[in-house]
Amino acid sequence: MTSRYSKQPILLQGWDREEQFTFFKNFDQPFFNVHTEVDLTPLYAYCKRTQTSVFLAYLYVTLQAARTTENFLYRLEDGKPIKYDGLDISTTLLKDNQTIAFAHFPFQDSLTDFCASAQQVIQEVKSSPGLFHGYQGPDNLHVTTLPWFPFKGMEHAFQINQQDPGIPKIAFGRLETREEKVFLPLSIALHHALGDGFHVHLFLENMAGYINAFDFAG
Repeated sequence: MTSRYSKQPILLQGWDREEQFTFFKNFDQPFFNVHTEVDLTPLYAYCKRTQTSVFLAYLYVTLQAARTTENFLYRLEDGKPIKYDGLDISTTLLKDNQTIAFAHFPFQDSLTDFCASAQQVIQEVKSSPGLFHGYQGPDNLHVTTLPWFPFKGMEHAFQINQQDPGIPKIAFGRLETREEKVFLPLSIALHHALGDGFHVHLFLENMAGYINAFDFAG
């Protein structure tokens, strides 16, 4: 598999996930889904103050959180566990003809740079004829957004494929406002050979940390 980021093999023997990995890796459907929400209020307020895209801002903090949660860097290659040193995002975008495309947003250190790079990609994709735009390797995080209706969770389309690299899949729903707070519904699908519910918790904690860092920014 080609990749943008370097990777290291994980020695299975003696790995703390050895038994869990061996147990789950050959399941016909090895992904488990968690449906939850995050308090987006500090980041949402920052975006409104600075006229920043809320959509791109929550993709940015999602990618930051995934890159700092070790199990979200794990993948399968030839049936063996590996760890990538970094991640980008592949997200669905709605094109002008109301069909979707899968677009690559490369990682950027700052929200400003991420938004500038992503906006350029969005403009290119809107009128493009193809389904795939840009890099689509295993060192991506797969993301989609369903902003049109109340969101309680999502089950992803998948093929039963023993060569699946185990890329985490995250779906976002329509923002909800309750008691002056803004919440972002999300569904997280994680390959059970590579992580458990506790690691989803760690990801959500990391994501909350990146969101809350915008409380005093701008």
